[in-house]
Amino acid sequence: MERWWRGAALSWLAFAGTAGAAQVTALRAESGAGGATVSLSLSQPVRVAVHDVAVASGAVARVYVDLPRGTRLARGVPRTLTRSRAVTMVRVGRGEGGVVRVVLELGAAGGYRVRRSARGLELSIAVAPPRERPRADRPERAALARAGEIRPPKIVIDPGHGGHDPGAQGYVVEKEVTLAIARRLAGLLREGLGAETILTRSDDETLSLGDRTARANSEGADLFVSIHANANPSGRLHGIETYYLDNAADRATIRLAAMENGLDLLRPRGDGTDLRYILSDLVQVGKMDESIALARAVQRAVVATTRARYPYVADLGVKRGPFYVLVGAYMPCVLVETSFLTHPIEGRRLARAEYQATIAEGLAAGVARFLADTRRARTL
Repeated sequence: MERWWRGAALSWLAFAGTAGAAQVTALRAESGAGGATVSLSLSQPVRVAVHDVAVASGAVARVYVDLPRGTRLARGVPRTLTRSRAVTMVRVGRGEGGVVRVVLELGAAGGYRVRRSARGLELSIAVAPPRERPRADRPERAALARAGEIRPPKIVIDPGHGGHDPGAQGYVVEKEVTLAIARRLAGLLREGLGAETILTRSDDETLSLGDRTARANSEGADLFVSIHANANPSGRLHGIETYYLDNAADRATIRLAAMENGLDLLRPRGDGTDLRYILSDLVQVGKMDESIALARAVQRAVVATTRARYPYVADLGVKRGPFYVLVGAYMPCVLVETSFLTHPIEGRRLARAEYQATIAEGLAAGVARFLADTRRARTL
């Protein structure tokens, strides 16, 4: 049986297993004008799950092949392969529940097809090249044109903390994970929406919170997304939450704001920042509805994306808070607490590139949904 998928696929390939653990005896990647093919050789038939991840545009960005727990790699089988434009990387690792996972990172792909041999000892994934289409025909660009917008959206992405300010620390350091997620998000928004993306920092740099929104304002950004990771002294709390700028009275939000506001609150406040906060509050009143809508779209998308692949993802909801990094922004802006890096399960997830990519995909989907809803409202 053969079928081409372009996203949202989940296929179980069930073979009659035999006693003993199976081995992956070979892993190969080949490319050509017709796309690329990744092949696995197995020592015995096993039950295999193949599923994919799509970006906001609907294009497949990644394909997973999950082999049963206990499957081993034979000696000499590579753990990573770097190949073509269609399949940029193949890597082998561990997925949820201890399954062996082969991950195909797709570059430009028009779909993929799973094949298996009659005896079930060979599994191959053929990745087709994309069908060329004029850039002006891309649905996102067409929607922008219909809405009367000449340029693509400009989005400033703010990786929280950096340099002398490491942020929270647990199973991973906040400044490191926020930068990793921000880089992935920037790529997804460029690829999926044709957006112009700007990072407030692209390396381990110390920035004041005021400099971050000032950059967004100077660039004339349409959206500002600040990425952070949460922490809790007990290590018990877990989940994802998204904030927009507003005063808050609950103690948990105030404690979190104090932690995220960090270094800037330790500095003297005689530099006009109090006045800037007041002025920003006036500006944010006009953008409040849009910021709330952006926060809701992002929160829903990140939770849905992570829940589809990971168990026990708590939706902590959309909240308001006095986050100084959002002060002074003249566009819809949100702060996303991606997960708790102090939680024994969530923290370990957050330290892995695979989970960081999942968070970035959810963020991209949320931004895309907000922009689509905004364009739709303007045409009504």
